[in-house]
Amino acid sequence: MQAPHPIDDIEKFGIYQVYTGLGTGSGFLIDAKHLLTNCHVTAPYRDVAVELRDRSRISGRVRRLHPYRDLAIVELERAVEGEVLVLSENAQLRPKQPVHILGFPVGLPLSLTEGVISHPRQLLDEQYFLQTDAAINPGNSGGPMLDDAREVIAVTTCKLTQADAVGFGIPVADVRLFIEEFRAQTHEFGVQCPACSDLIVTATRYCPSCGTDLESRHDFDEYFTAPETDPLVNFVESALKAAEINPILARHGSHNWSFHSGAPLVKVWCCCSEHLNFSSPLAQTPTRSLEGLFRYLLSAEHAPFAFDLNGSTVRMNHVVHISDIFAAGDDAELSARVRHFVEKAAVTDQLLIQTYACLPGPESLPAI
Repeated sequence: MQAPHPIDDIEKFGIYQVYTGLGTGSGFLIDAKHLLTNCHVTAPYRDVAVELRDRSRISGRVRRLHPYRDLAIVELERAVEGEVLVLSENAQLRPKQPVHILGFPVGLPLSLTEGVISHPRQLLDEQYFLQTDAAINPGNSGGPMLDDAREVIAVTTCKLTQADAVGFGIPVADVRLFIEEFRAQTHEFGVQCPACSDLIVTATRYCPSCGTDLESRHDFDEYFTAPETDPLVNFVESALKAAEINPILARHGSHNWSFHSGAPLVKVWCCCSEHLNFSSPLAQTPTRSLEGLFRYLLSAEHAPFAFDLNGSTVRMNHVVHISDIFAAGDDAELSARVRHFVEKAAVTDQLLIQTYACLPGPESLPAI
């Protein structure tokens, strides 16, 4: 039997970043094909993206939600590698006991923060939480809290924004029960009632088991229906599909997408109410013999795209005025331009490396 990894060997743990059309969060494997995270990380989306260590993304399908306890289980499209963390059975948690929080704060790579348990059973909004002083930031939600034995003692859920060093985790006993009930689940998808915890499998106003008015606790309809998207999102995601990019895997928050075209990364985002931006950080410039490279980058042949330098990284950019997207008859031409941008990013990156002795960019995928 392989020895467990120490806490500081965090890259070996099955902890991954979850992406949706509203933001990102963290999650961890409960087996090779299922990820546990927070309900607020996935909702209202049923399909999410999960980023692996090599920065590739795979799709995941939400199978079970507990909005009241803020838990969700995502079934991955395939089994993935990564150590499945053990759920602690130690109920004797105590103040000042060390706690280790793992996740992806503010979109950074997998990170570890440490602190102590401030209160093992803190009552908040009629629920019990593990309270800690360890640093919790947006993006940590859904990640595990570990004890010194590297076992899960809670799942990170939130912090008090009006206070310093006051964060909360969902106790492992609740997490274990949620997982056990999922193992016995026969329906493709279900949402647990906030009052009786019975599984609800279709949109309804009243819980079939206890009669609770679900609209008074949560808007349950949003868990069973696809979220509405605005016309700009529809345009971008239709254009990405035409460029053979899966828009679900590309989602990186509200009006924000990122994906790789070959090796280089491509970013799409709205910086304001008027402009849609496309940018691809490509290769890095060499230290000498730059004249030929700069002549190529400044050539008019690249229009309507343009290049700039971010430090030593060559970036290809394009800006579209949002009003142009909805001008009569222009959407097909703009969609074709998006496809051209995606294709040109991959081709140009290779040309910079092979012809102008540039180095692979820091955000590019490694050569296989």
